[in-house]
Amino acid sequence: MANCNMNCVRATLFLLTIFICFGHFSVSAFEFQVGGTKDWVVPPTNDSKIYNDWASGNRFLVGDTIRFKYKKDSVMEVTEEEFKKCNSTRPNFFSNTGNTVYLLDHAGSFYFISGASGHCQRGQRMIVKVMSLEESPSSDRRSSGSRAAVFSVFVQFVLSYVACLLF
Repeated sequence: MANCNMNCVRATLFLLTIFICFGHFSVSAFEFQVGGTKDWVVPPTNDSKIYNDWASGNRFLVGDTIRFKYKKDSVMEVTEEEFKKCNSTRPNFFSNTGNTVYLLDHAGSFYFISGASGHCQRGQRMIVKVMSLEESPSSDRRSSGSRAAVFSVFVQFVLSYVACLLF
């Protein structure tokens, strides 16, 4: 019986070591739904800054993705000059699938506009500012995820130890 408990403790400690090692790896990327619960649509007249307000309320890092959901519309990534003019004749990126995922692959600003006629002028545009991992403060959203992962590992350890003792 004592030998069985010792083997159980060793197995549990081994599993704990593996889980802790994996717990130190942080999530490398997040996917954001553009606008939160709102789709990529022409904003109401009294809220034409809705997308920039949403973007400035989030912290984007290199490797994150943003998802645009829309109907009978499109999304374009353009230069800053084209953004200011709502010019959609030479986009860097274009999609009209209704469910577009865009990879934020470098630090800096990304400029998005709707490709549907008149939509950009009515506020369907957005600037996303992406930080490099080096620019990200230590209180970044990933550190809270890492703390949650460590807590989860601790709970798994306790449960596996209790299970070994009971069985």
